[in-house]
Amino acid sequence: MMRRLALNSDGSLQTLIPPPRPVLPVSEAQPASAGRRFSADDAPTDHGWAAPRRSAVSVSSPPRVYAPLLPPVSRPTAPPAVTVSYPRAAEPVEAPAVPVAPVSATSTRSGLSARSQATPPLRAVEPEPKLTRREARAAAAQAKVDAKAALEAEKAATKEAALQAKLDARSAKADAKAAKRAPKADKNGIDPAARLGVTPTQPARGESTPRQRSGRPAFIVIAAVLAFALVVAAVVWVMTTKPLGSASDTSTAAIDPLLTTAEVSPIAAEDWQVATAAGTPLCLTGATPQPERTTNRKLFTAQGSSVLQTIGTYPDDASAIQAYEAQATLAGTCPDGSALVVGASTINGLADNAQAVQLKVQAVKAENHLLVLARTGRTINTFDIVTANTIPVTTAAQVAAISLARQCGSGTCPASIGVASALPASGTPAGWLLPADVPRLTPGTGKWTLHDWPVNTPGSQCEGTDLTKVSGTTASGQRTLILTNDSKAPASFGVDQVTFTFADNKAASTLATSVSKSITNCAKRVPTAVVVDGESVKGSGQGEVPISGQTWTITHKTNTSTVVFRVAVVTVGNRVTYLLANPSKTFDFSDADWDAITLRAAQRTSQAS
Repeated sequence: MMRRLALNSDGSLQTLIPPPRPVLPVSEAQPASAGRRFSADDAPTDHGWAAPRRSAVSVSSPPRVYAPLLPPVSRPTAPPAVTVSYPRAAEPVEAPAVPVAPVSATSTRSGLSARSQATPPLRAVEPEPKLTRREARAAAAQAKVDAKAALEAEKAATKEAALQAKLDARSAKADAKAAKRAPKADKNGIDPAARLGVTPTQPARGESTPRQRSGRPAFIVIAAVLAFALVVAAVVWVMTTKPLGSASDTSTAAIDPLLTTAEVSPIAAEDWQVATAAGTPLCLTGATPQPERTTNRKLFTAQGSSVLQTIGTYPDDASAIQAYEAQATLAGTCPDGSALVVGASTINGLADNAQAVQLKVQAVKAENHLLVLARTGRTINTFDIVTANTIPVTTAAQVAAISLARQCGSGTCPASIGVASALPASGTPAGWLLPADVPRLTPGTGKWTLHDWPVNTPGSQCEGTDLTKVSGTTASGQRTLILTNDSKAPASFGVDQVTFTFADNKAASTLATSVSKSITNCAKRVPTAVVVDGESVKGSGQGEVPISGQTWTITHKTNTSTVVFRVAVVTVGNRVTYLLANPSKTFDFSDADWDAITLRAAQRTSQAS
């Protein structure tokens, strides 16, 4: 208990004064609504509580006496005399009526009925205990569940009966068909089965046999499963089977249009592998129409051989033709800067259009490239083949045919392959030498640049005429190729190409003959000149136009210097091509290279319109 402390006026401690005791309220009878928390309504609830609720009155309220609201549980001590089944809510069952015998007066007075005299008395059936609301709700819910289960069972039985009826109908149809197909008795009434000694299996007249279930639905299901399995097996077999000659290659499937490592073995008898990166074919780096889709693969060997295949598919044949012509121009002119166009061929019987261009990369270690272009339908294939030594174009075409045969559905398929020599595609404008036509003199170094202008070459002083004032021509022009980026080259080292066009072949031949005789006899007229005749040039150009000409090496010796010139004069139809190069004693073309340059210049001249 708490106690108060107080001080007197002199500061002394007062006597302890106990606090007042609390005054409790007088216990009074509270109404029934006072003990309810949420309602003050004295109306009885619609349900009874199994246990008393906590009152909200004060602690001084006297405890109320609660009478149990639930009736006591009544459990029988002995089994009932008669078992009465409770009917389901969904299926009410009427109890059978029990006949009651008439009661006589004598039996009534004696306390025994007539039934009790005839049969032993029945035990009294105890009344069923009254169900509570909770039990009634549970019974109703169980009744609903039982009704739903019965309904579903009835539906399932109906479906099964319908299915069985369908099966029976099918079986009946099958039996009818079998009966129609069965052999009939002959004219003597003898069953064919009895004639063969087979006991008939049909029942006698008047007898019935149970109808057997037909196995036809199961047979149909099994047949469908087997057919699907066969289709899947066929697809797997096609996807995994290798073409002929590629059994050792496990990296690609038979439907792959690209070449495999086994299929390129005719190019080089080496161990071929698949590269992780493909790259771009040589020379084909210019602007060309882009395909809708493309794929490529590069195969290589440790010895340096390689095959790079690229496949491009275009929207239609017209787009593919345009792209093919653009790629052929790039292959024939090769703007790469390091490649030399060696030759070209036309391939017949490989595809709708096909050609090959032989190239040589003039690096420190030279590389021989064979570029094969083939168009079949709207698909273009390019094969960039690199080998240590040049290979025949026919061999490359036969290897390419293996791949083209798998993708030529919309175009010409490979058949009898034939190869013919052809001219590489011309540049723009046509009729002139290109940097890819002139070889480097130092491997891996140097770049040819071209310049076009009117005729201004001074010549070698042995031509016997001023080339800048040739009369009777219908057109003339000059292109000069100058070698750059080569420290070994003489100053302004290059090649002049001069072309004169006449009205007819006779005028062109007259000029070529005059200039050629003058060069041959130059040593007689010019004391400082030494003339060495080179090889004559023969061939054919565009449209089988004949090519004929001559090459020379002219040296002018003086007391202070020596000047060297390489000269060529070639007739191409109604045109004359004159070539002049200014090498030195230590920096010069070989005779074979100068002859090749002269022939290529004549071929380019024949391509002019």
